[in-house]
Amino acid sequence: MKKYTITACILMAIAVVCAALIASVNLWTAPMIEKNNTEKKAKLCQEIFSTYEESKSKTSTSGFKSEYIVEKIEAYDSASAPLGYIYTVQGSNTYGEIELLVGIHSDLSLAGVRFITNGQSFSKETATHLDRQYKENMTMDDVSALDLSDSDVTAGATYASKLIRSLVLSALEDCKGGVA
Repeated sequence: MKKYTITACILMAIAVVCAALIASVNLWTAPMIEKNNTEKKAKLCQEIFSTYEESKSKTSTSGFKSEYIVEKIEAYDSASAPLGYIYTVQGSNTYGEIELLVGIHSDLSLAGVRFITNGQSFSKETATHLDRQYKENMTMDDVSALDLSDSDVTAGATYASKLIRSLVLSALEDCKGGVA
């Protein structure tokens, strides 16, 4: 009995030391990761609207109709002229999580769609689908009518392609409701 108690205490001490090390590394790296993610997102917004100016734009994080929408940016250029909207949308399925930036022009057509994160187990196929299918100036009807039976999309990536379409449509639907 004493032998098992000593073994258990040693294992518990090792677990406590490991937990402390992991927590320390997380405290040290979390600010760097957050900074890198913020810079990546700003770069992606710039890809969607080339004249995007972060300091002039307005961000909202609540009041959305869809649970997929995390954030909405009213995008402006350096002269405070409106460019459109950039939505951060996020969803997951059994194959992983997807987080996208969806840029929408004021006329409710796509300005661009970019991955923030692509955690799908079929990530290469998912990225290929996004690049090939989602083009600038697509409307809500165009997105709804996308053919998801393409051979590059079938199999496990089919679920990702359906999730992407749902994410993009949720942003377009929210934008449609907010534009008079």
